[in-house]
Amino acid sequence: MTSAGAGSSWKDRRESLGKSVDQASAELRIARRYLVGIEEGDFKDWPERVYAIGFIRSYAKYLSEDPGPVIAEYEESVGSRAEYEMAAQLRPGWIERERERGSRRATYTLAAGGVLLAGVILAWLTLRTERSPLPPPAPAPAPAVALSPPPASENTTEPADNAAAAPSAGVDNLAPVPGPVPASPQDVATPGEPAPSVAAVGGSGPLEGPFQLFLEASEHTWLMYSFDGGDPIDLTLYAGDKISIQAMKQITLKLGNAGGVAGTLNGRRLPPFGERGQVRKFTVGQ
Repeated sequence: MTSAGAGSSWKDRRESLGKSVDQASAELRIARRYLVGIEEGDFKDWPERVYAIGFIRSYAKYLSEDPGPVIAEYEESVGSRAEYEMAAQLRPGWIERERERGSRRATYTLAAGGVLLAGVILAWLTLRTERSPLPPPAPAPAPAVALSPPPASENTTEPADNAAAAPSAGVDNLAPVPGPVPASPQDVATPGEPAPSVAAVGGSGPLEGPFQLFLEASEHTWLMYSFDGGDPIDLTLYAGDKISIQAMKQITLKLGNAGGVAGTLNGRRLPPFGERGQVRKFTVGQ
């Protein structure tokens, strides 16, 4: 941290405009600590380079300042830190933890396959012994997630051991299926209708990139995500696992256990994604 870095003049410029840091943060939809870091030359614990440069350029445009000197100061500050983080990732302890995590996920995959096979057999036996289907269960209301604009409907299938399919914001028409087949990204139908969009956090109007989305799992869940029109990526998270997703224009996210994941977008905490065990889909950006 420098006491009189390239961004010190930006603070004077902001004050001359009669703007507080909180006002600038709300108007730019950039976390307050990043704006303070630019003014004070403190780039510790900042996100990846593409997002950091985007924050600096947005603030420079807001103040009608040249972003060049601050970008150069940022590059110099994070240069040595990047080398240290790379060395830390190659430590034996980190490699061993990743090996153990891979083994645990392989075990879970085998167990899930066994449960799936048992469910198929049970469903087949049930169809042979029962001639008439059970009446559909009555839906029960569930609280809506505080995201805007109002979400469109999405068809999903849930395991048969759920007593009722509960409609919620952004997920409609949940239909029971025979057999205790656990939900997975392949089991969930994805219609052509748009997913709910996450509105500006701390501001108003639609969000504009770049985006940095941090997710932390408090329970076991699967997730599928894609960014900037790329191919979808399928992951399984366990309690305590964290993931960072970066995109310039858009992030599409589907959660298998919406209540078991918390999110932070561009340094700001997001509202809950949904209820425990609920399958939800969201879109960030245009």
